[in-house]
Amino acid sequence: MLPQLMNNGWRAAGSAAACCLLCVAALRCEAQGNLVPNPSFEQLDTCPYSIGFQEGDRPLAWHSWLNSPDYFHTCAQTINGVDTLVGVPRNGWTYQHAWVGSAYVGVCSYDNAPDEYREYVGAELLEPLVVGCEYQLRFRTNPACNGTYWLTDFGTACNNIGMLFTTASNAWYTLTGAAFPYRNYAHLHTSAPVDDTLAWTMVEGTFIADSAYTHLVLGNFFADSLTSAIPIGNPNPWTGVSYYLNDGVEVVPVKVGCHGVGLPDDPDEEPVLRFEADKIRVDWPSEQFRAEIVDLTGRVVVADPRVHAGSHFLAMPMVRAVYVLRLCGMGKSFVKKFVVP
Repeated sequence: MLPQLMNNGWRAAGSAAACCLLCVAALRCEAQGNLVPNPSFEQLDTCPYSIGFQEGDRPLAWHSWLNSPDYFHTCAQTINGVDTLVGVPRNGWTYQHAWVGSAYVGVCSYDNAPDEYREYVGAELLEPLVVGCEYQLRFRTNPACNGTYWLTDFGTACNNIGMLFTTASNAWYTLTGAAFPYRNYAHLHTSAPVDDTLAWTMVEGTFIADSAYTHLVLGNFFADSLTSAIPIGNPNPWTGVSYYLNDGVEVVPVKVGCHGVGLPDDPDEEPVLRFEADKIRVDWPSEQFRAEIVDLTGRVVVADPRVHAGSHFLAMPMVRAVYVLRLCGMGKSFVKKFVVP
């Protein structure tokens, strides 16, 4: 499954395996520089008690942007047992552990009924995106199936599961709010139906901001006529309702200088890389950093847990392939793809 970027921001190298990139990373850099608040939906005021993003029944910083998405948490299972509709791992829609921590959100992403029903969740970014800056986009998704109340013996997989940026909020603070019409566009979305019900699928790509976007939204922003859907499990009867869980949302500046509206990159703060025959030299003056290299399956192939300052050498992977070098230090992260010929 290939993620789709709408402004040609995707790197050519390694795009075929992009959605798996960095699935298993020893360096938890995504928290450093991630512009998404409460990215794994762990922070909450009240344990979810009912379906829908009702007040006190949703993760902090997140709102419904259309209709009634749902918030799931292990605390609901602890309090109410398996009968709860909003527990983790077992709930009314599916059986799935969180990608990380104890919580996730769910949205209806496709419905072949005439009203083409959709649900969206959205949040305000910690700071606006900077026009011209490149950002790494990631989220994890999983199609619901075998729930206790809905989709009890079947499910539906669809494409176009994605992330959209906006410059204005459409947050619902009550059970109703403003409409959010189809864009038939997203800054990142899946091109093929995500049908793996067992594992979380990472959707990932990079894009260059063309506006000072302030909010992000998750869901399917395409009409049914532009969406492909296939049955999961027993297709008879098949209702065509597609419901997706989402977790681990990231929007990370690729360059360390891309923070704050109007702040230019400082080339003196960006690492200097020199690729030699059997090693990679990293020069990051006045920085303390850790480094690792992963392949396109997310497997760490070269890592050094020590903290370095100034210059450091990493061993070059021996197998010919596309890799990602990732550095973390001083609250910043740096990502670069390269090819071993």
